[in-house]
Amino acid sequence: MDRIVEKKKWPAKKIVSIVLLVSLISVLGFSWWQTSGKSRLNVNTERLSIAEVKVGTFEEYIPVMGTVQPQISIYLDALEGGRVEEKFVEDGSMLTKGQSILQLSNTDLELSLANQETQVFNVLTQMQIAKNNADQNSINRQNQMAEVENALREAERVYDLNKKLLDQKVIGEQDYLSSKNLWDYQKKRKQLAE
Repeated sequence: MDRIVEKKKWPAKKIVSIVLLVSLISVLGFSWWQTSGKSRLNVNTERLSIAEVKVGTFEEYIPVMGTVQPQISIYLDALEGGRVEEKFVEDGSMLTKGQSILQLSNTDLELSLANQETQVFNVLTQMQIAKNNADQNSINRQNQMAEVENALREAERVYDLNKKLLDQKVIGEQDYLSSKNLWDYQKKRKQLAE
């Protein structure tokens, strides 16, 4: 069954459309009012200065920010950088040639120098050890040579003695040959040692 639907007087679509239209007109009106007419500037009255108008030279003061630079600049270069320990003169002071300006300290450089000094001492120590070893080796060789020469003289003495005793038939030929072999061995040992 059909029924009659009542029509609403102010539906939501209509209200939203009207609000948007009024907002748009307001924004357009406000922007036109701001851009039309004379420009305005609001100034604090304490900042205004009023004076009598006179005929004369016009002087206008314009504050300008700037930097003052010297006519001659000399740049100093430190061979090694570092931390400033002490400042001897102030900025703008007159200097003389050779006058110290500040004292720098560089812990990395000091540490590097200490390490190099330690390396030099290590090299000197190693050289002293090598010299001592060479001297000791030389002494050992001389001791060995002295022992070889002594053993050779002793073997020669025993050989000469045994040769005389063999000629006199006091000892056997076995003792004589043993002393001769020992004497030959000591001669070869001396040649090798030399």
